[in-house]
Amino acid sequence: MLKKFLAREIVKHTVKRRFSIEFLEQKQVSQKNPYPNDSSFFYGGDSKGNAFITRMGFREPEKRNEYGFDCYLAGLGYFSLTISPGEEGTGFQQGALHWIPVKTGNTWRILFEGTLIDRNEKAHYCNTNLLFTGNHPIYEFGKSYDIRTIADAIAAEKWTKQFCHQMKSTKMIHYEQTGTLTGTILLDETPVKVTMPSRRGHSFGSFNWDNRDRHYRMTGTSVEGFHWSVTTIQWKFMKHLTVGFITYPDGSTDAIVDYPDEDAILNQKRLPDHGKISMTTRSGKIHHLEFLRKNEFNYLHDDKYGVKLSIGECRFDGAEGVGLVEFGYDLNKAGQFPTP
Repeated sequence: MLKKFLAREIVKHTVKRRFSIEFLEQKQVSQKNPYPNDSSFFYGGDSKGNAFITRMGFREPEKRNEYGFDCYLAGLGYFSLTISPGEEGTGFQQGALHWIPVKTGNTWRILFEGTLIDRNEKAHYCNTNLLFTGNHPIYEFGKSYDIRTIADAIAAEKWTKQFCHQMKSTKMIHYEQTGTLTGTILLDETPVKVTMPSRRGHSFGSFNWDNRDRHYRMTGTSVEGFHWSVTTIQWKFMKHLTVGFITYPDGSTDAIVDYPDEDAILNQKRLPDHGKISMTTRSGKIHHLEFLRKNEFNYLHDDKYGVKLSIGECRFDGAEGVGLVEFGYDLNKAGQFPTP
């Protein structure tokens, strides 16, 4: 009982932390953390089949920085950045890939000029100028924690020195925002104008891919104006934990507190092309998500953790939408991870 009480007090203290928008929107790489890390992403997709995602992770000097710039353009195919865009610059920049804040907490410009590779390993010139505009305030995931569930999971473990160190290595601040991506992706001499439902996210603190066993993540937007995000992580040193939220058409937001674990989603030890999950919010509402995996992008982190990410069609409470579905796994346990 004492461990449960202490664990809940720890989680309560974490949830109560609040930061200004100006602070959250800055790049944060503190050497005080066991594994310093600042990671951000933007993604978008539309009903035409276009899909786009870019990511930057700042981790130096402890580990090498991460980067990503990938798209599927209807009628043209898949294109990816396969080599580093360049050295870390001021703010959110790695060489030719640059994200510029336009309006704090709302608007960002995404710039890239360089070479992308298609899936036949052919090189293409790309010049991208996109604008992300938020249509809801940013949502800090500390607001979505189910204190009792997380605290009970922590209390159930043996509190060794190693366990406490591993817990500290997962201490992250994370927030997301829904919005719209507009602009042009120029591929060779073909300009592709896009207007995509979009989402961005920013995490900073301490992060180590070594601590993850597997995870799933689902986010998206429906034509009726619902936005959702749910992530479940199975740690190597602790039972799975989930955080998530739903934003309603009127702009109000509710935390997700009940959800299926990954085993319930994965069908007969296979990576599903489609599936259904139900989510219960803190207010007691139940919502149903049907996902379809399309436009898959594959990533490898620290040569040990694989991620299969897809952006495509979905349904939320029966209404059509566009969403992201992501499954990640420790390569050392790849035999336990479902394959198509």
